Amino acid sequence: MPTLPSPLAPLEQDDFHFDSMGTTEDMTRYCPGGYHPVAVGNIFHGNNGAYRIMHKLGFGSYATVWLAQKTGASEGFVALKITTSESQGSTEAEMLSEVARMPRTLERSHVLTLLDTFEHRGPNGVHSGLVTDVVVPLLSLNPFKRPPAWRKSAAYGLAQAVAQLHAAGIVHGDLHLGNTGIAIPQLSAQDPCDVMQDLPAYELTVVLPVNAAHQTPSLPPYVVAPCDLAAYYDSVADDAEPEMKLFDFGDAHKAGALPSRFQCAQEACAPEVVFALVVEHIDNPPVEPPADVWALGATIYEIFTGSPLFRGVGLGGLPKSMASMSATLPLAWKAWCDSAPRPCSSPDAWWTERRERIRGAYADDRDADALLALLERILVLDPAERPSAAEIVQDPWFMIWM
Repeated sequence: MPTLPSPLAPLEQDDFHFDSMGTTEDMTRYCPGGYHPVAVGNIFHGNNGAYRIMHKLGFGSYATVWLAQKTGASEGFVALKITTSESQGSTEAEMLSEVARMPRTLERSHVLTLLDTFEHRGPNGVHSGLVTDVVVPLLSLNPFKRPPAWRKSAAYGLAQAVAQLHAAGIVHGDLHLGNTGIAIPQLSAQDPCDVMQDLPAYELTVVLPVNAAHQTPSLPPYVVAPCDLAAYYDSVADDAEPEMKLFDFGDAHKAGALPSRFQCAQEACAPEVVFALVVEHIDNPPVEPPADVWALGATIYEIFTGSPLFRGVGLGGLPKSMASMSATLPLAWKAWCDSAPRPCSSPDAWWTERRERIRGAYADDRDADALLALLERILVLDPAERPSAAEIVQDPWFMIWM
């Protein structure tokens, strides 16, 4: 007779009858220190009200995010992020609160708005709850298939978001396309019953361990696939300008301080950070405002072309590729490039290819040339030579068609 695994042993996917096939968070992470088990209809009590879970919005390594309805007199929809108990949601809340305390210079904030925070104790530990406005992930809207004017408006809002952050003395630290979204102010005008009818039906995967001894309170009854909020947005937004929002502040930190945990999406990682990681072998390098500016440029490029700056290049190959795009190299880069096994390439071919991709996304050469000029200002290896986010907001490219 085979020996059954211990109920205390970490579960693997093979320990479950059903697999969500990557459409949800990893159900093996429902364990002490991990995700909090959530079911549709659960009510969470915050400091500013109570919130009923209505649908799933998304998930990540450190949290699940839910569409929730405020209960009581002021009903409305919000997003509720519930962190794993081992992560520090308080850091994200602190950074968002810091931005909110800054005097408002814009008509609307382009940074996610923090509405409430609380702690919730469950079978897997104590979790942070962060209540914010609802946003649609930009990637789900296929921005590179939208009209150029729509994309420029999104890029402008993103530049304003970075300028807003930096004015508060905060570095985002992990800015990339996956951490950007579009607000849905139209949601507040919709009847809640209509909203729930118009959202896609739930896609559930039952969480059923093979071994009955593993069926503990740590597990939810099912996991939920995120709903397609992009389709709903298109049905209510009509031709409204996109209201850009920057989110996911788990890696944000004060300028001049090291991040508490380093994480950087490869497609938007700044050259000085890549050089420190790959060449100098520094595990937790400084990430300062110019790194956000590089990431802003890389994200704008991807919004317009549908392609990252360096497609198919692993982290180890990034220094060589980055050196190939620049006519002038910082001293440390020049010494490294001169000693490299093969010489670094000329930047002409690199920029020629990017120019062709940008112009392929435009019918207007004047506008394409203005965008290219902005990207050439931003995408330089020396962080000291990059413009500030506040300067980027004033760039001539944003004045065309605006």
